[in-house]
Amino acid sequence: MGMKGDLHDMAIADLIQHTCQDRRTAQLQIQHAGKQAMLYFKEGNVVHAILGDQEGEEVVYQILNWEEGVFNLEAGVEPPSNSIKHSWASMLMEGARRLDESNQTKDANQSDPYIQMEANEMAKLDDILKEMSSEITGYAACALVGMDGINIASHTSNKAMDPDAMSAQMTMLLKLVDTSVGKLGAGIIEDNLTTTENAYILARFLPGKQYYLAVAANRKTGNLGNMRLISKMYADRLGKAMPR
Repeated sequence: MGMKGDLHDMAIADLIQHTCQDRRTAQLQIQHAGKQAMLYFKEGNVVHAILGDQEGEEVVYQILNWEEGVFNLEAGVEPPSNSIKHSWASMLMEGARRLDESNQTKDANQSDPYIQMEANEMAKLDDILKEMSSEITGYAACALVGMDGINIASHTSNKAMDPDAMSAQMTMLLKLVDTSVGKLGAGIIEDNLTTTENAYILARFLPGKQYYLAVAANRKTGNLGNMRLISKMYADRLGKAMPR
């Protein structure tokens, strides 16, 4: 069974994810600005990619930036070669990381809002996070993060949890989720919840979606309803406390 469409309706990252999760063997043809890329899937893995004279993973990283064009997914096509070793999930994460770096380079000559924050403004944000930590049951850590993945303020009660590492990974995940939800026309994201064996990790955008609040709580002692309510209240407070 084949599928055709426009990249405005479904991003390349979504096409890769859905095809791999369905464990398909298929050929994905993508046309963009006069260029044609081919991705080949084998039983749910991306195993080969071609773009002009290029082959392999670098092709995947390059085309993840394509936002315009058309695609044609043809099921049952066997890959002609094997040029990719990493998993599809790791390539999507690496692609998101590279896109972040590219955006940061483009913005290098613009004023940095973090640098412009004075010490008293930073202290106020820290105080708000510390106050919030006392109201969340099972609290472990929290951070106020820019969409470049950099922490503006953070607080933790668990030395084993690194807020900086949590923020970097959550930012990439949140961008992918936000893009997918936007293409689906499902409305504005209220929050994004990741549930693991030991923790709840909740991310909530501040007004304007330039920053978000990430909160982690122990799954055994935490309460998800409490976590969602308190994070919403404090996201509003943090949004008002941010420098204009």
